[in-house]
Parts: sequence; structure tokens; C-alpha cells
Amino acid sequence: MIDLHIHTTYSDGTDSVKEVLTKAEKLGLKAIAITDHENCDAYKEMNDFDTTEYFSGKILHGIELKARYTDRVIDILGYNIDCDKMEKYLKECYGKVTRDQIQEKQLKKFYEYKEECGLILDDIENLKWNKHTDWASIVFYDELKKHDENKDKVPEDMWNSFSVFKRNYYHCKNKIFYVDNSVDYPPLEKIIDIIHKAGGLAFIAHIYEYAWIGDKIAELKKIIDNYDVDGIECYHSIFNLEQIDLVKEFCQSQKLLMSGGSDYHGLHKPGIELGSGKGQLSIPDDIFKKIVEK
Repeated sequence: MIDLHIHTTYSDGTDSVKEVLTKAEKLGLKAIAITDHENCDAYKEMNDFDTTEYFSGKILHGIELKARYTDRVIDILGYNIDCDKMEKYLKECYGKVTRDQIQEKQLKKFYEYKEECGLILDDIENLKWNKHTDWASIVFYDELKKHDENKDKVPEDMWNSFSVFKRNYYHCKNKIFYVDNSVDYPPLEKIIDIIHKAGGLAFIAHIYEYAWIGDKIAELKKIIDNYDVDGIECYHSIFNLEQIDLVKEFCQSQKLLMSGGSDYHGLHKPGIELGSGKGQLSIPDDIFKKIVEK
């Protein structure tokens, strides 16, 4: 079994690199990829110690990048990348706009709903968060839930689940708490291009996470017809077995590579475990082999 979608404290996970490696070893995973958002810092750290002291399996260099697609944002996984080249291209791609600035801007957008909804929130300047690794959406949601008075001021399903908040409100036009963050990220073709320039392969991540997409398979077809995508993430923690089979069949019909991972974030995504996701994942080892051999 393998897991090619993992986050550490270098983005929005709660486990350190060594903790992830130790857990992967304990679970008997054959291969992993750490795919932190917009950075390769986990692999820089790995250069400073012997990874085999913690994990005996294979490690595939990976990254997860946000891309503007139409007027939305989707995630693209890059595998088998040269991390030094990737960091260079990321700097060129984003120019002078930093991740810190993007997250600060988005948090201010969320706070615009404070008056509209009569929310009780601490002053934005008093919030303690790390703009380099934290997500504005999580910071806002945690602040919202910190005050019980807000429970009756927001939809019940949103109050009970950050995932629902993210998919059905924050990312949905004409819904309360919608924030358009597409303008903050490079276009899809640019993201795919820098992955390829860094020697890597570009995969569409977790298609079933996007509530705004109706027919997921039709949208996948549209993307691969118009963009130079190498593969699709077919296994993911939010996919049920039927959805996994549908994406796998589509991948095979289009002769695309497959990927899969838990999207493990540690404590930030309770109920999602490394390797097995919500318990339904069993990602075959040969997926890793085909990516490496491509």
C-alpha cells in the first residue's frame, strides 16, 4: 500500500516530516509522497538527515499547487519533481506576491461577513496565526466556532463541518461566505507548465471535492482535452468505492496515469488516517512504479 498525498507542518498538516515518516513505516507503506502546498520545504529538511532511519520505503518528491481554472480554483499535484527547479519556477510564477499576502487578503474578505451576519469575532489584528503555513479559511472558521453565539447565525450544516463550509459555502458563488480567490493564483496552464519544467508530472487532484462541478467525469474530459495533464488522482479519502471506480475507468480509457492518497493533514482533518483515509483506501503499489517509470 502507498500514499501519495500527504501534508506536514510545512503547509497545513500537524505532523512533522519525521512524524509522517515514522507513521508510514509503522503502517508498512511501500511508498509515500509529501505534497505540501506551494513549497518543497519537507524535502529540504530530508536532506539534513538519513530518512531510512525513519522510513524504509520509497519517497516520491511531490507538491500540491493551486491553479485558476475558468473563474474557480482547483488543485494540481506535481510528482517526481526537481525541488530546486520547482522553487525557482514558483518564485517566477508568483512574482512579488507572497503566500502570506494572499492569505492575509483572503482573511480580510472573510471578515467582511462579520457585520453582514452579526458575527462575534475577535479583532482581526489580534488573531494569532502563521500566514506562511496557515489557511485563511481555517483561521476564520476556527475563530467563528470559538464563539458559541455564532451557532444560530450560520447554516447548521456549515457549523458542524469545515469540509461543508469549504465546499458548499466558501467555494460556492452566491452563497454566504463565498470568497473568490481565483484571482490570487496562476492559471492552470501555467501551473502545469512549471511542473513539467521541473521535470515532473501533473495530476488533477480530488475531483469530487469540488461541489461546483456537476458532472465530474465530463469536467475531467474537458480539462484533459484542453490542458497537458499527465494523470488523475483516482483514490482519495472523500471518494467512495463507486467514485474511485468511475475515475479509474475514465483514466484507463484516456490512457492517463493514476495517483492516489489520503490527503492526510493530521489533526486538521480528523478521521482521515495516513494510508487508509477513512478506512476505504488501499492504493496499489504499481501506481507508484508507473509514475516513476514515466
